[in-house]
Amino acid sequence: MAQDYPGPAGQDPVGYDYQPGWYPTQEQPQYQPQEQYAGHQQYYDPSPYAPTDYQEPPAAPAFEPAVPPAAVSVPSPSPSPEAPAAAAAVALPTQGRRAARAAAKGSGKGSGKGPAKGTGRTSAGSPVDRVKELVGSALSGEHAPGKRALLIRAGAGVAALGVLVAAALTVTGDQDEETAAAGPAAAPKTFSVAHAKSWTAQPANTPAAGADDTLLGSWITGDAVVRADSTGVHAYALADGKPTWTVTPPADGAVPCGLSPTVNSDGLGAALFRTSADPKSPCTLLAAVDTKTGKNAWTKPVSDAKDNYTAHAAVLADRIVVVGDDRAAAWAAADGKDLWAYAGQGQFCTLSGTAAGNRVLLHSTCADSNPNDQAVALNAADGKVHWWRGLNNQPKTVTVLSAEPAVVLTTGGAPADDRIFAWGDSGDPATEIPLSTDGGRLEATRGALSATPSVFFHEQTLATTLTPGNGGQPVAVAYDLTTGKQKWRTPVSEKGKTAPIGLADGALLLATDERLDQPAHLSRYPLTDGRAAAGGGFAQGTGSLLTSGRLLTGGGKVVAVPEHSTNFGLATAFQAKG
Repeated sequence: MAQDYPGPAGQDPVGYDYQPGWYPTQEQPQYQPQEQYAGHQQYYDPSPYAPTDYQEPPAAPAFEPAVPPAAVSVPSPSPSPEAPAAAAAVALPTQGRRAARAAAKGSGKGSGKGPAKGTGRTSAGSPVDRVKELVGSALSGEHAPGKRALLIRAGAGVAALGVLVAAALTVTGDQDEETAAAGPAAAPKTFSVAHAKSWTAQPANTPAAGADDTLLGSWITGDAVVRADSTGVHAYALADGKPTWTVTPPADGAVPCGLSPTVNSDGLGAALFRTSADPKSPCTLLAAVDTKTGKNAWTKPVSDAKDNYTAHAAVLADRIVVVGDDRAAAWAAADGKDLWAYAGQGQFCTLSGTAAGNRVLLHSTCADSNPNDQAVALNAADGKVHWWRGLNNQPKTVTVLSAEPAVVLTTGGAPADDRIFAWGDSGDPATEIPLSTDGGRLEATRGALSATPSVFFHEQTLATTLTPGNGGQPVAVAYDLTTGKQKWRTPVSEKGKTAPIGLADGALLLATDERLDQPAHLSRYPLTDGRAAAGGGFAQGTGSLLTSGRLLTGGGKVVAVPEHSTNFGLATAFQAKG
């Protein structure tokens, strides 16, 4: 049956809404949070962080049922012809899950014998009955054993009983043998929800030869999917993918250069346009877009710059905020009325950043500022400075990853210098997280300013993946932004490319490419503990579409909006089915 993946207006549409009952939840080995990383001094406080002895966690162990105390307390008799049988019974826990289950089913493999004669039992009983049967077979047979052999067999029977009861409990679960043997995230055959391709959007008009097809932004509304690239801002019906409307440029010859990450509860979004098709022309024209009709509610110039100019737009509950190279400004969402403008705390300032909730977060550099690079938080209501912090690590670049919570990324002369800085509502406490660790590197370079983000935030939690330095499979990770410490890390066991694609219902979502031995699918990692749950298998031929751009959900569909339409098309929708 079709299921609805809610994507309410005014919220970040990225993600995938899982129904926990559909997906077999399986536990994965967890690793304890690591201590604070060492050595790097605070950007405003000279006291260093406490060092830590960080080590890469060991590989997840194979399933090994525990041997009960009774099994290890059996006396060790002198060698006899029956001794190998006892040794085999004690060694059973190390044979793995399948061997334990086979024994619990009473298969009798290895001896070539069925149930002991005269017992009157068959292998069709419960797991506990089969355990009793095996224990009975250890103490009986066609030839009565001597005292020494009886003692050995009794010890073996007790050991087998503890092991097989543990295996029997596993057998009674609702997962088949292949699922349990493969592990939590490597069992695509157990997906209880499949997705069939619903439609692929086609362009309303043939794009010009050589046109830039790079995704600038995307939205999902109650009845449409919106894609912005250099060809325009186009909407496609959520029901069938047919073109519905195209935003009229605010000036002749203007082409899109940006899109707000979300629309507000009234369905209003913001699109930015260059004054001409020349990629060096300034991105200075703002259009407030009514997504119900595709009409411009109002338009504004955000700067009178004539040369190269960069800007980013964000839609809040009742206003639109644009951060440009030389100023940040806000307009009333309803009618475009000027609300406030901010040009920096010094002379000849350059700004970048975005807004969310009640905050605008900026990276500011001014000719007379000290230090030169600063993080500045403004009140979204009036544009006044709420707090500011100097970045004393002399960064090479600074990128705002999130406005609420307040998070920036700084890069230096070497990868080891790259840092994430985060602040609380009042600018304190401040935390610092290195991108590169002994275990690998965080995929945290694309945030709120990107059309295809790779790092996501919920309250004071950062979630993304960590790519090992040896090129192995990534690790899903979460950090506490109030302490800078790692909350959890969960190895990703799937083969092939895996990428973080959003948050939904308090969980990090990862998409995995299709391979010969697995369909393309999504997996869910709750932010509370990171215990992986696989789900959401996609149709054969999906390939790497899920990891090629951004995923949106709504109207019972999962919609992939690729970063480059030349390779994957404009947008493709999948329908969940029961």
